[in-house]
Amino acid sequence: MKQSRTPRRLAMKQLASMAAMGVLATLRSGPALASAAIGRIYGTRIPGVQGKVISKQDSNYELWRQAMVWHHSKPQRYPELIVQVQSVEEVVAAVKYAANNKLKVALRAGGHNSTGTAVRNGGMVIDLSALRDVRIDTSKQTASIQPGVRSLQLTRAAEAKGLSFPVPHCPSVGVSGFTLGGGIGLNYAQHGGMATHSIIGAEVVTAEGKLVTVNANENPDLFWAVRGAGPGFFGVVTRLHLQLYPLPKAIMTSSYIVPLDELEIVTSNLQKIRKENDVSRVELLAVLTEHPEAPPEVPPEESKICFFTAFAYEDSVAEARALLEPFARSDLAAKSAVKDEFVEFSMEELYDKYFSLRDPAGRQGRYKVDNVLTNDGSGVLHALADHFRNNAPTKDCHILASYNMNIEHQEDSCFSWVADCYVGCYVIWDKEEEDGVNYDWLSKTLPLMDPFAIGHYPNEVEPRHTDRYRKCYSDEDWRRLEQLRNKYDPSGLFHHYLTQVEARGV
Repeated sequence: MKQSRTPRRLAMKQLASMAAMGVLATLRSGPALASAAIGRIYGTRIPGVQGKVISKQDSNYELWRQAMVWHHSKPQRYPELIVQVQSVEEVVAAVKYAANNKLKVALRAGGHNSTGTAVRNGGMVIDLSALRDVRIDTSKQTASIQPGVRSLQLTRAAEAKGLSFPVPHCPSVGVSGFTLGGGIGLNYAQHGGMATHSIIGAEVVTAEGKLVTVNANENPDLFWAVRGAGPGFFGVVTRLHLQLYPLPKAIMTSSYIVPLDELEIVTSNLQKIRKENDVSRVELLAVLTEHPEAPPEVPPEESKICFFTAFAYEDSVAEARALLEPFARSDLAAKSAVKDEFVEFSMEELYDKYFSLRDPAGRQGRYKVDNVLTNDGSGVLHALADHFRNNAPTKDCHILASYNMNIEHQEDSCFSWVADCYVGCYVIWDKEEEDGVNYDWLSKTLPLMDPFAIGHYPNEVEPRHTDRYRKCYSDEDWRRLEQLRNKYDPSGLFHHYLTQVEARGV
């Protein structure tokens, strides 16, 4: 075993263009969504709605249906109507029309949910992506956003005012769906863990077609549900009010690559560093992936690496550097095949370097993911390592661990879990005929990682396998969500979380 490691490590060094440090870009870039500018008149009319209304009878229905989901794993589910609203008033009109015509309602904002939860059989999809207003209040350090706002848009608007938010890591992800379902965002370590806990209010259209204000004092039960219910929320959020934070004056990263068979170098050093130093303000990401520059002749099981990055967001370069020094002094730095330390970025430059909008080969492929929230992220990585090394069906398959989440339990949020680490297993492929082998690989990760689970993250579960959405919440919180659903949506106008049967396209 030792004889095979040395040449492999040398090969890693020879690959060493720091373009390798852009590996996260290959894992987090988002494809361009289908254009909504289709210049034809659609036949279906809804009173009070000037936006496009697309029915199954329209010739472009299939284009619109597929555009509701960003990746290529388009679910075999077919709504009766897709309504692209242009205002809050049109949302109210669409909800009332659906209720009067017994059409169940699903919602689409950014369309990034991995399960394609906006696309359901029958009923109506209300497409909120055209609602993109952003308002920043610098005196209160808050943002008021509509549901179509994307990560990069909010980042730029806040940054112009010297402020920031724990936005999605990919610049094209919609902020509303991300935040309602929890939200593991940039700089979560300093900003209260999950982004959902930075929601301070919302405007919601209920099943009755009423627009209501939701915050800690007004409709506090709906406020509790908004903060974490995600794709199972029983209303239409037309505006979110978000707590913003001072813009970091210095953003700095240190990145390290080691061969996968030396994963212990990363996990043991990470444990030691965290035990001996206060790095609780540092965002820590470890990715098991295939080296993006590995020559084609290298066997897949030998080209696997662990790519680790520490992100510091501070008020000065000196403070950021001080937080990253323990990593530079560790054996992780000494034994890495490739390293790139103390690199300075702006918020937007982070997207370009690590989470780019550019679409590398295969990124717009078919896509599935599942996850655990855990207090033993390193244990999960080691449990998954052999399955990843030997059985990963594609080069874009990867496993991401996000440490230092600093989640605090909050009584006014239905997000149930307090955990140190998120671990997600991602499988990306191109051909429909390869669905089976990729689904099989992902399903086999569950018994390996679930024993470590405290709970699950609702934005990235795959309900084909088990009742995953139910396991995203504590028993008490699930019961309360169901009670509130019965109170605010007694007729079941809004679709519930996806079931196993629906997720399998039956």
